[in-house]
Amino acid sequence: MEGGVNYTRSTPRRHLRLGVVGCGWAGQQAVQAANLVPRTTVLAVADMDEERRTHTVETHKVERTYRDYRELLADGDIDAVYLATNPQVRTPMAIDSFRAGKHTLVQKPHALRAADIRRIEREAVKAGRVLQFCFFMRHFRNYRKLRQQLVEGAIGQIYHARVCVQHNEDMTHSDRDYWLYAYGRMGGALAQHASHELDLAWWCMGCPRPLWAFAARHSPYCKYGGAEGPAEDWLSGLVGFDGGRTIQVEATRMSHVNVGRVFQLFGKDGAVNGTAISRFHRGEYKTREVVKPVDRRRGSDLFFFYEIEDFAKAVAGEIEPDVNADDAYVFTKMLQALYASARRNRRVAIQV
Repeated sequence: MEGGVNYTRSTPRRHLRLGVVGCGWAGQQAVQAANLVPRTTVLAVADMDEERRTHTVETHKVERTYRDYRELLADGDIDAVYLATNPQVRTPMAIDSFRAGKHTLVQKPHALRAADIRRIEREAVKAGRVLQFCFFMRHFRNYRKLRQQLVEGAIGQIYHARVCVQHNEDMTHSDRDYWLYAYGRMGGALAQHASHELDLAWWCMGCPRPLWAFAARHSPYCKYGGAEGPAEDWLSGLVGFDGGRTIQVEATRMSHVNVGRVFQLFGKDGAVNGTAISRFHRGEYKTREVVKPVDRRRGSDLFFFYEIEDFAKAVAGEIEPDVNADDAYVFTKMLQALYASARRNRRVAIQV
């Protein structure tokens, strides 16, 4: 991280009052989860789309609503902001949020360029506020438990990971969401859908330093005709890291066969498949599942519950933000390199 951060934390003795900017799918999921996390409450939402804004307010009983996100930032009762907007507009919003004195949680894809992560981080440092980037799978308690066991050597040194993500979707698009269909705007199959599993694999490996990326792409379904060309409907890539380690990633947002979801880690002494640790011993595979610790709290099964809870803990000074700016910067470098490689049809070096 560039310089030290002397965070000004909110007191842990009261609810962290959130404002959510963006009322699409992610924003609504965030509102639902934050209203169930015991230490947070959603005070306001902002979205330029009246229909989405009204639906969110009525569905989740939000007290205040704004059309312009800057009005939400001017609300002195709001402690922190959850940015659930698209990456085309997110960087200036994050900068404005810190200049308004708000702690800020930034949805993925975190930015169009890695340099934007550092711009956001500098504003967080100036403001003395907490900056956290989203990858909700890092916060699932079973994956945290799995990672701890991997750190303790459960499968030995991890040398390779493989992730595959399928998410069939409607390819009809509008001008408002063109970023989902323009190549390199962080809206295709890789950044929009497979980035969670790619980050999870990298995190479970200990976040090694990436050195290079090689990728290929196909866009048989996307009908975008702009200058950037159509976003990837399928991308296959390989990222190389320090020590010869690698991650293989396949991402598709339209396939006529169910390729399913794959999350695998390969170590010298064992492997991980999903959340199961596996070993081949005396002619047979022996597996054991890493199960989520029991949590009977309402909402604990929601995607963003633990991520928002951990953000509140970071604001209170109990833990460090995760994902932090350093990880977000390096990960965005990886995405940029994969996209550049698939465009140029050659291996691309990663400088971090």
